[in-house]
Amino acid sequence: MPHFITEDCTGCSACERQCPVDAISGNFKERYVIDPVACVECSVCGWICPDDAVLDQHGMLVPRLPRRTRPRPQLVEALCNGCSVCLDYCPFDCRDLIGRTHDGLAFLSAPGRCVGCGECAKSCIKGAIEMRPTDLREYDPVAEAVRLERLLRKSA
Repeated sequence: MPHFITEDCTGCSACERQCPVDAISGNFKERYVIDPVACVECSVCGWICPDDAVLDQHGMLVPRLPRRTRPRPQLVEALCNGCSVCLDYCPFDCRDLIGRTHDGLAFLSAPGRCVGCGECAKSCIKGAIEMRPTDLREYDPVAEAVRLERLLRKSA
C-alpha cells in the first residue's frame, strides 16, 4: 500500500516538488494525491509536509523531519564493488563513482540534491548503502571523494 495524503492537506505543493518519482499531483491550495502505482514509499512527502497530512503504507502518520535528521545514504566501503547500479536508480543524480566500474566505490557526490528517498540503497544488491540520519551540513563530498580515492589506491 502506498503513502496517502489526508484531508488535512492544504495544497501547499511541497510534497509534489520533493517527490523523487513524480508520484504526487494536484492543484495549489487543493488536496494533493499520490499515485499508488508510482509511489516508492520513501516518505519524503511526509518529512516535508507542514500539515502532517501524509500517512505511510501502514496508515501511520509520517512525522516531519528536519533536513539534518533525515536518513541519507551511507556507504559501507567493504561491501561496495562499484557496480554503479545505485547511480542508475538515483532519481536526482546524487551519486558518482570513484574508480572504474566494478572496481571502484559509489558515493554521495551531490548531497544538496539528495532527498533521502533510499532508492540507491534499495537497488544495491550488495547491501553497501545504509540509510542513516545524517546532517549534510557536515558532509563534504570533495573530502569524501579524496578519502575514497586514497582507500582505493591502498587496496590496489
